[in-house]
Amino acid sequence: MGLSMEHYSEILETELEEAFEVKNKQALRRFTLLLAGNFLTKEEHRESLELVRSDIQSLTETMKRGFEVMESRFAAVDKRFEDMHQLMESRFTSMDKRFEDMHQLMESRFTAVDKHFEYMHQLMESRFTAVDKRFEDMHKLLEGRFAAIDKRFEAVDKRFEDINKRFTMMFAFITVGFTILSSVILISGYLR
Repeated sequence: MGLSMEHYSEILETELEEAFEVKNKQALRRFTLLLAGNFLTKEEHRESLELVRSDIQSLTETMKRGFEVMESRFAAVDKRFEDMHQLMESRFTSMDKRFEDMHQLMESRFTAVDKHFEYMHQLMESRFTAVDKRFEDMHKLLEGRFAAIDKRFEAVDKRFEDINKRFTMMFAFITVGFTILSSVILISGYLR
């Protein structure tokens, strides 16, 4: 309704003049102006109210679309978090498996090292036993040799004792011989 207050007032005034008998034309003019002003003000309020309603409705639609966009973004973020959670869960699972595999590998290596040490211990034990046996054999051999040496020294001692006896006897015979000879010389010097 694009009528201004002036046009609306003139149309009303014309219609009222034709419908009623007018006693005061100025009063009719003021009445139509007031009525048109009041009607136009209501019409303007109605138009502004409709404008506000349409603005509120468009704002509501905009907010609804914004909430839908936000909801879709939150859903996307939730999906990303869920995907990230699943990815982290799979990575942790693979890390757990790697740690378990590493633990089993280390366990098998420690078992192999233990077996190797056990083998080395047995080998060293057998070698020490062999060395002990060789020392025992060498000890017996040396004991036998020392016994033989002791026998030889005893034989040498016996020979020295025999020689000593002979020497002592010989010395005794020489002493007796000198004594006899000196006595004979002494007696013969007196007898002469």
